Amino acid sequence: MKYLRLLVFGLIGVAGLSLVIANLLSLIPSDIWWIRITDFPRLQSAAALALLALAAACFLGRYRYASMALIALMLATLIYHAAVLLPYTPLQGALADSACPSDKRLAVMVANVRLSNDPDGRLIEQVRRYQPDVFVVLEVNDQWLDALAPLEQSMPHTVHRTTGSYFGIALYSRLPLHSTEIRYLAGQDTPQIVTEVELRTGERVDFLGIHPRPPHPSQSALGRDAILLKAGLLLHDSDRPGVVAGDLNATPWERAVTHMREIGRLVDPRAGYGFLPTYDAQSWWMRWPLDHVFYEAGFDALELIRGEAFGSDHFPYVARLCRVEQSESETRNRPDEDTLQNARDTIERARNQDTTAASS
Repeated sequence: MKYLRLLVFGLIGVAGLSLVIANLLSLIPSDIWWIRITDFPRLQSAAALALLALAAACFLGRYRYASMALIALMLATLIYHAAVLLPYTPLQGALADSACPSDKRLAVMVANVRLSNDPDGRLIEQVRRYQPDVFVVLEVNDQWLDALAPLEQSMPHTVHRTTGSYFGIALYSRLPLHSTEIRYLAGQDTPQIVTEVELRTGERVDFLGIHPRPPHPSQSALGRDAILLKAGLLLHDSDRPGVVAGDLNATPWERAVTHMREIGRLVDPRAGYGFLPTYDAQSWWMRWPLDHVFYEAGFDALELIRGEAFGSDHFPYVARLCRVEQSESETRNRPDEDTLQNARDTIERARNQDTTAASS
């Protein structure tokens, strides 16, 4: 029995210290995939640490000092997780008054369909239910484009690019599009959509639909981060208010997303509203927000919706926005020159890495 207790305490210690170390790794400003991946499951790590701290407390009588040290480390890490996640709890009632003129509304829907998922009509049903003005679709192939073709009757302004891989992208819009381009931001090999959406008032706003590659064993987070930062710079250099929407393969508290928002002066409507995880739709436990709609001052969010599962590993995500006078919206500070230069340096490193890989 003595050895069994020691074994259980040892397992608690190993699990707790592993989570503490993973949290420390996430603080390292590196684009190595196995470091950046630790940014994703913060809520799950926090829950696990809380349970492990309670379990370790059961051993205070027998292993007093070891238990106290372990509990202290886990609680310190738990406090850090709480500080990171606190802005994404529904504490502030952050959404705007829903009294917005119809001609100033802009509803944006994002859905990663998962390339291997069968297009059985469930997604189209949700598009018709939520009635987005702009619909960004990720991981599309020719089969998915054929299945989504009926949307063009009500959303005639379209652009798409298939890739033969997981990074096909399409955009369907009820509203006119202008200066639409498929661009390979930061020299990366995944297509992104850069366009202008004409609101019902006649005003044009910038719109970016993006889907960078995620960090995983065969690639670092550098390309992803460079695309996010380039998106921020595009909005920074424009005089029009803008919106960024897509599967960013990044959580809102990650360093790259924070820098993108700072550069583009972007608002995350989840902050003060709620966590709204959109991935993994096929897991009840390992879920975090990867799909986003960010906007500049000049917009406010009226409603956020996580749609229903439709066979993909992502849930659809809908943000209903209102075009407001900038003085009515929260003003964002301009980024300092160091932040801008760091972004340009990251983009240049990504371009060089891509060139090196292509020539090797």
